[in-house]
Amino acid sequence: MIATDNLTAIGLFGRPHGLKGEISAQIPDTDIDPGELPCIFVELDGLYVPFFIESWRTKGTETVLLTLDGIDSQPAASKFTNKTLYAEASAMPEQEEDSEEADGFYLDDLVGYTITDSENTVGKIIGFDDSTENYLFIVDRDGTEIFVPANGDLITEIDPEKRSVEMNLPIGLF
Repeated sequence: MIATDNLTAIGLFGRPHGLKGEISAQIPDTDIDPGELPCIFVELDGLYVPFFIESWRTKGTETVLLTLDGIDSQPAASKFTNKTLYAEASAMPEQEEDSEEADGFYLDDLVGYTITDSENTVGKIIGFDDSTENYLFIVDRDGTEIFVPANGDLITEIDPEKRSVEMNLPIGLF
């Protein structure tokens, strides 16, 4: 079993494409070549399951169509809809760090972190939704997916050692 610390979120699965198991996926980092990855990981029933990419092709600037080993029908592919796509951190291409970016965090850097608010645990970040102007964390709260605004004004502290994000969330959000 692979540790979540060794995984990096690289994108989000969309809907199945066609009837033979092809799946659309948004991979915003254009430096990532899906064909170069040894495998990808998807969280299924609480475990990160590896899948080998049989083939892939581009569809737009940030979208690819993936065919995964063992997924050969539309019903099988539909189980991946809205699931976060992970890769082993060691398989990711090396990126140059700008001095401005070295101190900051990207949304996908925070996947796997725990959100706390005034000493209370809100839940674990399992993904993010960037389909609208207002980005949202997708958070697992006691087995239920909830959305938390990923607004920098609400984040008071990010602790990489504890893998936690302290937020000052509005009263009544939940």
